[in-house]
Amino acid sequence: MGPQTDSSSDGTAYGRREFLVVKIPVVENVDDRWHQREERIDEALRARGLGSVLGWGDSLGEPTSRGRRRVAFTRVDIDISDIAAGRTLLQSALAAIGVPPGTEIHYSIGRVRYADIYAPPEWLLERPQD
Repeated sequence: MGPQTDSSSDGTAYGRREFLVVKIPVVENVDDRWHQREERIDEALRARGLGSVLGWGDSLGEPTSRGRRRVAFTRVDIDISDIAAGRTLLQSALAAIGVPPGTEIHYSIGRVRYADIYAPPEWLLERPQD
């Protein structure tokens, strides 16, 4: 018996098949207070029928000398039907949104974890991750 999926009204098959994470570095004095990037990522995925944003959240960086930790990046969790097509779409969409250098797309192929890393004007592809 294969994975179970349900079709939603927008034509996107829903039910996790694959999982991607986008890590967007937080850049000082650049505000996305309304988290519009996540909405734009979700719209691009749904328009192509590839998946959707499951959620997002801010993650803390390393402690400073004073022991404080600032927000280092926003993590966007994505349900995706096709890793290869999703990566291609996200690389285009993220560059168009204007994400900062160092933005990463994390995914697995088999049991091996990789990241594509944005180094404008291109992406460094399939970088092995620990």
